[in-house]
Amino acid sequence: MSGDIRVVDPADVDRTAPVAGLVERTAFHVGDYRLVLFRIDENSSWHVREGAIYGWVRAGHGRIAHGGERATDLGAGDFLSVPPATVHRYVAGRDRLEILAVVTGDPDVTRVAAPTTADEDAVPTIVGPDDLVPTVESPNLIRETPFPGAEVLPMRVRAAGGAAAGWHHHGDNVYFGYAVDGPSETEYGPAGEKSSRIEIGECFHVPPRLIHRDTNPTDTAHTGIIWLCGGEPWVVNVEGPE
Repeated sequence: MSGDIRVVDPADVDRTAPVAGLVERTAFHVGDYRLVLFRIDENSSWHVREGAIYGWVRAGHGRIAHGGERATDLGAGDFLSVPPATVHRYVAGRDRLEILAVVTGDPDVTRVAAPTTADEDAVPTIVGPDDLVPTVESPNLIRETPFPGAEVLPMRVRAAGGAAAGWHHHGDNVYFGYAVDGPSETEYGPAGEKSSRIEIGECFHVPPRLIHRDTNPTDTAHTGIIWLCGGEPWVVNVEGPE
């Protein structure tokens, strides 16, 4: 499929405040999926979304409260999954809490009263960076996920210095990503002649079925966070860009 890779610095995106204590910057909105940067400087109001949240804690520490007095700790590097229609709020710690997340479905956020009882079917799941499991393979990339089999597959992707992945695409999935600790370059185009550079702290979107390969232009290892939204096949490895 044709198209270009888009790159955005979320700091350059207009901010919204859907409820008190929660600031959002939407980097991309594609179909039923949005890539959003949440910022929590203080405790947010209790609120609910129609869709699910698949997040990664970019910075800070805090908690996500749910089900009355229940709360789960969050720290930098953690992944979180919040089921649809889960009443919750964020509790800031000493540092500002920043969460980069894919949100599914309707973008509206509704402020609600604090829940008095726990809903066992609406409990956020937190997975630490040391508890990820290997997932879909491509040459020269290490991909690991906290939530295998989910509708949205978040992944931590690592590439050694100077590495170039094999050519591949992601089927019909909506594909978002974020550069954590080093720049990356993605090659694509009919003959592989195009290249998109993603600097540290930038988000990107790759169109469905766009054949590409990820490269690390530096001498040190690079880590990225990506989200594939839709379902299998998550990755289709191919011989080349044509």
